[in-house]
Amino acid sequence: MHIAICDDNIADRKQLERLLGRESDRRKSDTGVFYTDSYGDSEVLGKNPMPYDLFFIDMTAGEANGLDFALELRKFGVTVPIILCSSKIDYQAAIAALPECSYEFMHLSKPIITAELSAILDRSIALLSNRVSTIELRSDTETYYVQEDDIVCAVTEGQYVRVTLKDGRSVLLLSKLLNFYDTVCMYSHMVLLTDKTMCNITYVDSFSPFNVTLKDKTTLKSSPFSVKYIKLAQQMYQEETKEK
Repeated sequence: MHIAICDDNIADRKQLERLLGRESDRRKSDTGVFYTDSYGDSEVLGKNPMPYDLFFIDMTAGEANGLDFALELRKFGVTVPIILCSSKIDYQAAIAALPECSYEFMHLSKPIITAELSAILDRSIALLSNRVSTIELRSDTETYYVQEDDIVCAVTEGQYVRVTLKDGRSVLLLSKLLNFYDTVCMYSHMVLLTDKTMCNITYVDSFSPFNVTLKDKTTLKSSPFSVKYIKLAQQMYQEETKEK
């Protein structure tokens, strides 16, 4: 497991490194070794947060505090556990004071007690075992991290692939449609319609051998060859829905 510590108090940062090192030694034959990177600057970590499985955060010295940074990570697409460690700032009270917060965070109080750290690591490992993976969409200017059902469809536009998201946004990728499909074909909701079109089966309203109509009335070109795959994906989706 790859862990990021982001704390502008160097003494607290070093102490947490030592505690995590002991936990890693204790768990290496069970849940595996912990690899820990430490940051005193959230801006540096914020440039590449996706490789990490777990975050410990406490930032108190700058204008943006630990909660501000944690919210930025969630908006960026980070879905793994984030643990806010309260020292000068009571992060539980800060979260409660927000007008609305749809994101989840865990909490530890400083000084960190070994037993409490061990318990929150147990909880984090359990959450990670059930986490939903994200898909990276990299445009010329931005990178998005989305989940399977955030993607509605994708179509070729010249040298680009336009990926339409359920919130109405679209992302232009410099890629061929077949290359993009290769990166998402392991997801059962994705169906290749032609070498220039694909869709998410959850958004399909109706289909014929030559067209697929989505629930928002968008029409995509299809092919007779794709009909059996559309039907198979629908069947799998219906079974999946029943299980839920």
